[in-house]
Amino acid sequence: MGAIGVAAGAATLTVIAAATAAGVVVAKKAIHPRPKRTVTVVDVDVDSASITVPSDEQTRCPGEYRVYFHDGQHSVLVGDVLDDDGRHVRRTILGEPAIVPAAEDKLVWSGYLLDTPASVSSSFEEVAITAAGDTRKAWYFPVAGATTWAIHVHGIHSGRQAILRAVPDTLSAGMSSLVIGYRGDIEDSRGLPATFGADEWHDLDAAMRHAVNHGAERLVLVGWSMGATIALHAAARSTLRDRIDAMILVCPALDWFAALRAGASKAGFPGFLGSLGALTLTIPGLARFAGLRKAIPMRWMRPTPPAGLPILLVHSSGDRDVPLEVSKRFAAAPGAAATLVEIAPCPHGMELNREPELFHGSIASFLYQNCGSIHGA
Repeated sequence: MGAIGVAAGAATLTVIAAATAAGVVVAKKAIHPRPKRTVTVVDVDVDSASITVPSDEQTRCPGEYRVYFHDGQHSVLVGDVLDDDGRHVRRTILGEPAIVPAAEDKLVWSGYLLDTPASVSSSFEEVAITAAGDTRKAWYFPVAGATTWAIHVHGIHSGRQAILRAVPDTLSAGMSSLVIGYRGDIEDSRGLPATFGADEWHDLDAAMRHAVNHGAERLVLVGWSMGATIALHAAARSTLRDRIDAMILVCPALDWFAALRAGASKAGFPGFLGSLGALTLTIPGLARFAGLRKAIPMRWMRPTPPAGLPILLVHSSGDRDVPLEVSKRFAAAPGAAATLVEIAPCPHGMELNREPELFHGSIASFLYQNCGSIHGA
């Protein structure tokens, strides 16, 4: 081989090595927990019950939101935008909270309107569900005489409080409701990496078995973001999959290649780096470098809709973490019985906050049409 060939070969190896390293870095960031993004309070006016923060796509979005401060020890609800000059946005503080943020406080902006089980219903229990020798806690909301149970599954690097806001919908539909945790979430002290549902679905499977053992005849799965991936894996692989009557998937992660591309672009990097990160997680040796015990099967990175199973997709066109186009393709897939409800532009996971009437109304209509027997139909 001549000098030119040697140089070309070396350059090729350098490019491959760089791409491999970049893929591992992106993959690590995707599967391991990281600090929540914060915004800094500019001003709080107690007299007018308003708060001013930097203006961005999250803080200027219409709707009501819960903001956490003092390391999550306190929170307040904020209402619609009072004014926005492009640099700062001022919003109302709702209710009469005993403690409010102060200037320079760091806020975590969330869609968690209901963030304790007692705020959903005084009739709840905390139950324990065991899977693979590990016990996880769940909140159980009973409905007298219900034989259909809804099981709510939260998203990546999150916890049970994130999805309490949809529990009133399934309770109103006459379903007992179970809000579960799973391995690697924020309540798991082991700090396990996310596997995009490849491992986590076993915890949902255990919750399904718990429900059936305690009187559930039929099941409805409600999954948010990665919770949608988990629900789809359970619907494909659980021995109890025939008990599932319907699924509700909110801001669903249905294609992890697309999700990681979107994440890279949102962070200001070329989208192909996200694709490299996703590919890394499917290759045994590289997946271990990223922190996984075993690689994720390629086909599991893009779960397919179970043929004929009624599915409601609720997703916003403004989602820059999980592209709406993926939900559109999913709903149009051959054999899919999926209905897509498109929410006005808002950040990932804020669909209920952005259009609460459409969110709740769509779920109520979907459950009535597909689980009508629990309404006395």
